[in-house]
Amino acid sequence: MADVPEPGGCRRCPNPFPDYYTQARRLISRMEELGTLADRLDSGHDLEAYCDVLAFGRHGPGAGDPKDAHRLLRKPLAALGVARDRLAQRHADAYRGGKAEEELLLIGTAALLDSDFRRRRPGKFRLPWQETWEEICEEALDAQELKDASSGTARYDYQYGFDRWCERWLKALMHLAPAKQRNHSSPVAARWARAHDALERAIKRDLRDEPWVARLVDQLHDTGRGMVAGIAASMAEPVVVVYDGREAIDLPWPAQYLLWTQYPGGVRQVGHSRHRLTALPRLFTLLDGLSRRSLRVVGDTEWRDSPAVYQEALNNVPKTAFSPKAHCWWNTNAAGRLPHLLSMARADAISAQREAQRADAPWR
Repeated sequence: MADVPEPGGCRRCPNPFPDYYTQARRLISRMEELGTLADRLDSGHDLEAYCDVLAFGRHGPGAGDPKDAHRLLRKPLAALGVARDRLAQRHADAYRGGKAEEELLLIGTAALLDSDFRRRRPGKFRLPWQETWEEICEEALDAQELKDASSGTARYDYQYGFDRWCERWLKALMHLAPAKQRNHSSPVAARWARAHDALERAIKRDLRDEPWVARLVDQLHDTGRGMVAGIAASMAEPVVVVYDGREAIDLPWPAQYLLWTQYPGGVRQVGHSRHRLTALPRLFTLLDGLSRRSLRVVGDTEWRDSPAVYQEALNNVPKTAFSPKAHCWWNTNAAGRLPHLLSMARADAISAQREAQRADAPWR
């Protein structure tokens, strides 16, 4: 505070102390928050903490532009950004590929079904897996009717709570907060266990706590698990997509930041927006809202392009194509040029690789 210049004798000059004090307190709070995230990541698998680290620079003092921060706070703010980048890089290997990729596909599938649930309200949404769920419920209640005359109440509670059971189950699968791994073999297995527990609590709230209810929970969970796993597997093939950085994807926030870490590609920064060209599973292209086209498929791919190839193709797009006041370039007819630009980038990459090989081994 002693370094903040006083306004002097000017009575109309704004007082710099309140603004500096507010920004300084916020910066200290952000430092403490990053330290907490670092501790959580060091203590074990925590997808929510890593996603928060990836999204860390989007909020707080100077988040949009460091120049907006007080000049005396720009140096510690820059140091905070460096610390965030180091923390993300230190744990990057644990959250790329393998189980982390499987976990993100699971979350994406649950988000897809949940968005379908919300779009079809009011009223129940009808998908094949839900019809199977209802058949299982009906069979369980029909069997119970032979034993208990009061099962009519259970049937009413089932019809009233069915949509809520589906919603609770899907929300538990999507939830980024770490599931208790306990003796589960992986974070994915722990996430399935949490969804099972959420479904069990929801059903026991509506139906009586009897052995047949536990069997009902197991049957519904196993049916839903097979359906989600089938969707994730059938839509895991990669497609080349372009992303309008001004839009959001219907993934739990901030899991969409993890999406670009899992599937990196080319990036064009335009103002506060990051437009992207990359390849990712087709599943995520279905997560757009009805009125948005934030992700656009520009072609199927059998290539395993490097981020450098996507970057070169995106760099060849005219700068005027990303005008903040106009529709993004690939939402127009000009998007048809993108596959051509990508093919040229691939050819250049292959040529550069051959030149490098000849330089290393000229006798070939």
